[in-house]
Amino acid sequence: MLAFLSRHLSKIIIYVSLIFLLVGLYYADYLIKPTVYSYPYLIYSVIFLWAGFLLYSICWGKVLGSEYRDIRNRTIMASAGLSIFGKYIPGRLWVLLGRSAYVEKHSDHNLGPLSLLSFKEQIISIWVGFFLGLVGYNLAGNFSIGGIVGALIWLGLTPFIFSSLLPNIVSSVMQRVMKREVTITPLDWHMIRRVVPYSLLNWGIWGIGFYFLVQALVPHDVPLLTGLCFPLAANIGVLAFFAPGGIGIRETMIVIYLNQLGLSVAEATTIALTSRLWFLFGEAFLFFVGNAAHIARSYWRPIPE
Repeated sequence: MLAFLSRHLSKIIIYVSLIFLLVGLYYADYLIKPTVYSYPYLIYSVIFLWAGFLLYSICWGKVLGSEYRDIRNRTIMASAGLSIFGKYIPGRLWVLLGRSAYVEKHSDHNLGPLSLLSFKEQIISIWVGFFLGLVGYNLAGNFSIGGIVGALIWLGLTPFIFSSLLPNIVSSVMQRVMKREVTITPLDWHMIRRVVPYSLLNWGIWGIGFYFLVQALVPHDVPLLTGLCFPLAANIGVLAFFAPGGIGIRETMIVIYLNQLGLSVAEATTIALTSRLWFLFGEAFLFFVGNAAHIARSYWRPIPE
């Protein structure tokens, strides 16, 4: 049984994640048709959305490249795309484990170190996303108490995250739970330097896409600052482990943020609900690209000498 799970883990995660996605969307009642005031802006939002997902894959590749040089781009793209819906399985573990399991299956590397790299990429992504989002939230709310407290928490946790304290605590907890020695290495500056610029670009492009989405759904101009709503809301949703894919949590934060920028609650709610379908469209794009990369690597394997 364990051997079967090991061989087919990545496929199992893909199928289960799709089931949870459909169930979650059904019960959340997100299948709405909003009024679109500008279709060109909507098209721009989708273009930036797709570009952001390609950068999401590049960030994963940069983390892998900090440790391994032999993993092909097609394998990286396939692992990122085929596992993207794993976030809808309760707990963030599955999307991280899914892409690691795919790389393990199609390389000579073990699941444990690969999963650790996947976890580290997620930590860097969340840290960068909160930085951009909190900058926007403070500017939008004229440095309200909530924004200032959030920024202070981010600053306070930064040394903790990038030191050896966090890995030591996680290692200790896992050793007690698993009854075996577990070694988790801290984030190293070589990896951070490689990944942070791409992660900033990733969240920045998604933010621009979100700005165009908002502009498409309201009949008046909105400030560029609107785009920074998405990195903050998305990462709050990421940290909400009890909500698959952050469903409900992300949307609530979007409403709060946009309301501070002067949008009505009705407008903000429509945008929040539509943004879930918008981002799902991007996830479906990456899933399609991942499938194409998977097929490509199957047909174009290097011929052994």
